[in-house]
Amino acid sequence: MTLAALAERIGARDMFVLRFVDEGRLVNVDGFGRGAGWAGNLTVRPDAESWPAEALQAGLLRARSGLPERIFGPYWSTEAVGVATEHGLVVFGGPGMAGKPDELLRQIADEAASRVEEVPVAKRLADELEVSQAALAIATLRPGDIEEIAVEIANRAAEALSCEFGALLLTGSPPRLFLASEGWRPPAGDEEIIAAILPLAQAVRDGLLVEQDVSCSSFPYHPLAFDDGLVARAVVPLGADGKRGVLVVAHAADAPRGFTSLCQRVLVAIARATDPVLDGALAAPNPARA
Repeated sequence: MTLAALAERIGARDMFVLRFVDEGRLVNVDGFGRGAGWAGNLTVRPDAESWPAEALQAGLLRARSGLPERIFGPYWSTEAVGVATEHGLVVFGGPGMAGKPDELLRQIADEAASRVEEVPVAKRLADELEVSQAALAIATLRPGDIEEIAVEIANRAAEALSCEFGALLLTGSPPRLFLASEGWRPPAGDEEIIAAILPLAQAVRDGLLVEQDVSCSSFPYHPLAFDDGLVARAVVPLGADGKRGVLVVAHAADAPRGFTSLCQRVLVAIARATDPVLDGALAAPNPARA
């Protein structure tokens, strides 16, 4: 029976087959739904994640909430069950999972764990292609003025990562904000949004910042906070040490999820491709100022 058939048999929307690759690290090798889509791109350290650690210790652990909440890593759901197996942990997610009988959960988990040992080669190759295509989509932007280019970079970054929010901030004097033209927009003016992003720009001077759960953020600033409708956020610096600015993407509460390691690689690749594109746009004459 295939992994898809096993997931469908128990009614799981998502299924993750997590295997230990060393003593303290689990990797999602395959699954169903997001478990298949995130194969090879989700690493869990039980010593740093309480829910998987409790599931491994208990043997079977249920989670149920009225609203989606983060279960582990970038995964959010209203219901989930973690089942310990001989080589790791199988997680079932989706409506109704918390009410499934123990015996059925253990049976499906053991069958799923026995059918996969490593990430499919085709999935690894597809991931590499996704990173390259995301960078190419930025590098091949047609020349234009800075407003057009910056908005299009925000658009393409949000689209590449299936995010509801995208923004590019140039931290000059004064700072200049460019929001993606589609998706979630905070009910606030540019000055308020800039004020919320500037602390993030300071925090990413040494590299990428990923917040899988904005409710726990060290930067809970309106109008880009959890209470405003965002659930997860990633910020990458632009230019050497982030001196040029930042690119921000985020998931909203109507489609809650975080950022896999592939998402993070894609965002970094986009940021690297962005620098020369911005150089050209900033250097080009602006007819409006002529």
